[in-house]
Amino acid sequence: MGILSKLFGTGPDSAYKTCIKFYEKAKRKRPGKSERDYLKLVLLTKPPYDYQSDSAIDMLLEEFDTIEDLASFIANGQESYNRESQKDVWESRERNIKLSPKVKKRNEMFFREFWG
Repeated sequence: MGILSKLFGTGPDSAYKTCIKFYEKAKRKRPGKSERDYLKLVLLTKPPYDYQSDSAIDMLLEEFDTIEDLASFIANGQESYNRESQKDVWESRERNIKLSPKVKKRNEMFFREFWG
């Protein structure tokens, strides 16, 4: 891990903790939502997962159905974001940002419904 990651907390440990804290804050501020909604909220706030297709989001939420599993997945992805394994996810995100305004609207609607 680089010195900047250590200084600014951008490593996998920091990403994991951030996911957990955000999840806990959402549960405190908006109790009564479904577990899937809390997990989706965390996922949609973490690039490159924020601009993935509905099917990709659903697949991730099926596979990672606890905050610990999802946070580990996100942290491990952040750790390896320059690696070949994450290249397709980042390219998909860039493509979806440019070509799919409905993904942005989906995110906006979800956030509005969740926090509203």
